[in-house]
Amino acid sequence: MNKLSNIPDSVPSYKLFGEQRLWPTPEPVHYETIAARSALHDWEIAPHSHDSLVQLLFLEMGQAEMKVETRKLSLPLPCLVYMPARVVHGFRFSSDIVGHIVTLPEYLPGELFAQATELREAVGKASHCALSDHPEQLGTVRHQFTQLIREYGGDSPGRLAMMLSALAQILVTVARAADELGGEAGRSRFRLRVERFAELVERHFREWLPLAFYADRLGVSTTQLNNSCRRETGRSAQTMIHQRLLLEARRLLVYSDLDVTAIGYALGFKDPAYFTRFFSRVEGVPPSAYRARHAPSLRPQHGH
Repeated sequence: MNKLSNIPDSVPSYKLFGEQRLWPTPEPVHYETIAARSALHDWEIAPHSHDSLVQLLFLEMGQAEMKVETRKLSLPLPCLVYMPARVVHGFRFSSDIVGHIVTLPEYLPGELFAQATELREAVGKASHCALSDHPEQLGTVRHQFTQLIREYGGDSPGRLAMMLSALAQILVTVARAADELGGEAGRSRFRLRVERFAELVERHFREWLPLAFYADRLGVSTTQLNNSCRRETGRSAQTMIHQRLLLEARRLLVYSDLDVTAIGYALGFKDPAYFTRFFSRVEGVPPSAYRARHAPSLRPQHGH
């Protein structure tokens, strides 16, 4: 295999590799095979980062090299790889690679670990988990990914719950057995600041608190907070808050029975009309149209 190229001076930040927009479907999970995307790039995924997404890779067969920040290594297949947001990483795969990649918004692992708080710290670090010497664990992971892929491609009632259940089990496996990659030394003070900001946003995004609240909690000025966010994600601090609100709005529109007005209130909008304008400006359609487009295919059908 060719060696990974050096990290360029300006490292691109993507949603999915090579794309700047989030996937169009409303569920907070995106799945594809490793080959589907890497074949388009001559089996090399150049160093990049994801500003608000985490990724979980299950590499079964073939060969793979990975670069995390400034560290380069050959991965022992089969293995699991966990990559948190804002960590620079790249891959080089052999053309016979067999593997899978799941992309999630960065808040989701914390939600899935609501009852396993002792593991939460693990999902903030790049890590991998070798499976070749653990056949029973490998069999379990294969079963969990098979279940996840089947539900992802299906339309059965409870589809999302089944996907999240499988993901939670896979994430626990990684958190329990992972070898950390990169470590704290590779995480700049700017990245750590943005990670702490993202954690605060997760707890308070519905409250419409001023940026000064977050800056005070982090011990910096609002200017320093904005500069850190722009440096690490290309977005302002306020934009990060708004995008978290938008993700929650999409989720509630598709998976809840709340009407549009109630969703607006649940997200802290005091004026339903402002919620509609906010959503429409970003999504290009009003909340009711978004719900009509996405919800029917994801809800159980009644009758015959």
